[in-house]
Amino acid sequence: MNWNDNRSALVTLAILGDITRKCAELGGPVSQILAEMVSTGQYPALLAYEIDYSSIGENDAVYARQIQGFFQKLGDLNLGVDKAETAAKRFLQSEISCLETNRRLAYHRRKPHLRAPHIDIVFHYAMRKIDAILSSCPSLDLLEPSFGPGANTNVKSAVACPRAKLSARLECSYEMSPTAAAFLYETPRWTALHSVDIDEDRWLTDVTLSHGKLIFVPKNAKTDRSIVIEPILNSFHQKGVGSYLKTRLLHSGIDLYDQSINQRAALRGSIDNSLATIDLSMASDCLSLELVHELLPPDWTDLLARLRTGYVWLPDSVTGEMFEKHYAYRSPCENAWIPATFDPITHKYEDRLLKLEKFSSMGNGYTFELESLIFYSLVYGVCRSLHLPVKDISVFGDDLIVPKAAVSRLTEVLNYCGFTVNSEKSYSSGPFRESCGADYLNGMDIRPFYQKSLISDRTLYSMHNWFIRHGEYQLAASVIPHCNPAYFLWGPDGYGDGHLIGSFNLRYPRNIKRSQWGGGYFDTYALRSKRFKTLLPGDAELPSYSVYTRSGKLSETDPDVVRGSAGYAKLSIYTLANSIFAR
Repeated sequence: MNWNDNRSALVTLAILGDITRKCAELGGPVSQILAEMVSTGQYPALLAYEIDYSSIGENDAVYARQIQGFFQKLGDLNLGVDKAETAAKRFLQSEISCLETNRRLAYHRRKPHLRAPHIDIVFHYAMRKIDAILSSCPSLDLLEPSFGPGANTNVKSAVACPRAKLSARLECSYEMSPTAAAFLYETPRWTALHSVDIDEDRWLTDVTLSHGKLIFVPKNAKTDRSIVIEPILNSFHQKGVGSYLKTRLLHSGIDLYDQSINQRAALRGSIDNSLATIDLSMASDCLSLELVHELLPPDWTDLLARLRTGYVWLPDSVTGEMFEKHYAYRSPCENAWIPATFDPITHKYEDRLLKLEKFSSMGNGYTFELESLIFYSLVYGVCRSLHLPVKDISVFGDDLIVPKAAVSRLTEVLNYCGFTVNSEKSYSSGPFRESCGADYLNGMDIRPFYQKSLISDRTLYSMHNWFIRHGEYQLAASVIPHCNPAYFLWGPDGYGDGHLIGSFNLRYPRNIKRSQWGGGYFDTYALRSKRFKTLLPGDAELPSYSVYTRSGKLSETDPDVVRGSAGYAKLSIYTLANSIFAR
């Protein structure tokens, strides 16, 4: 077994159980209760246990949270539930929610006097704020589209890199098809690469019409996450719109590049109880068609609508029972489902489409920016309507920071718009706040280490180093016996988790001694990048794409690197560090 090999599920649970017992020794009553659940295999009860932050001691909270953190996101933890089925049901529930919202908003558009006056006021302020943030809709030449890291309908995740995407056949959704030529005009070299006929005045290019594909990917121990895989032309230009939206939001003081703004606000809220942290359930999947049409200017709505994917193929995990329940909810004339063959033995539909009631979903390149814009505008509208200061508002996706006095009205407005506040992760009273990966109790950081996969020496190194960085030296020491001594490497902090942070000795090669340089070398492990090396027709256009997208502007990129790793290697790193935490 090497440094990157996973242990079995049983060994993983045994190791986590051993470190859990150490947490129970260091913690208090709640930690001991949770540790007992782990020792008796009561994992559903462990994950369902709600910590009362108003009565628990800070030390107990740290270790109780850590015990839960070992298992909350452990994808291989068997809770006796079908996570794909759970995700499928949640997706269909979100579609029902969007349908209800679309009907409600459309009805109130026809009869505006029936909508509650305070909702109207919030919408008025929200629409004005969105208009001020977005300004005029950009022409297509002002957008900076690019490929994302994920799969497309005709590019598998295993080979999803710019080289493969440049060479893949062009596909777009039915919504984009009427104006696809205008978008292709902005990328002439890519368009020419796929043209079947070229003359001085035009290209004749084949573009295949395609629907999205609904898939489920690991999220946590309880459920998977739903994602819609988009056609390649849609996702390419969605990324351009998303980048433009992010820039417009930044100019208005909403920085989607920096999560620490929300984190600092959560810290403040845990200390003075002035701010609330709000988290939403299935926020991206509940962004309905009518809400976008209601709040955004028509020209912007038209641009976004041209790039959305309105139909998706459903996976096998959407069973006949789910289908019938969802279909029965709709009136027959809507014809939202297009079923093909139903197998009475497996109770699955092999080929069927779903017409989406949501505007966009996870997988769409502008969903994150669009939902951030809408949530910010709604929070802004609530604060203006209640005469509360707007300077304390902070939004990062569906993580919302709002004045405590705005919570009740905001919850009502969000419910009206089809969103559900996640009561398990939202805090408006008491000493605890949580936002954007930061958890604070009375100003104290109690964020746990989350184990997300089966344990390997690599994940044990990450766990050990996380404990070292957070001052949990006894927990770090309890990790060491589970590491394979054959792979022990020690080094300073600041160089990743390919080695254990701890006392180390640098190597001083002869050439360094002779030159009287300072510093020396230590060893660390690093994953090898996985590359897609097959020669493709689109390789000739790769230099143009790299210049066009300014690849490497924000981070180093490599056009043939795909997700995953191709093993690992031991590296020697030169450093001037002479202590563990030296920088």
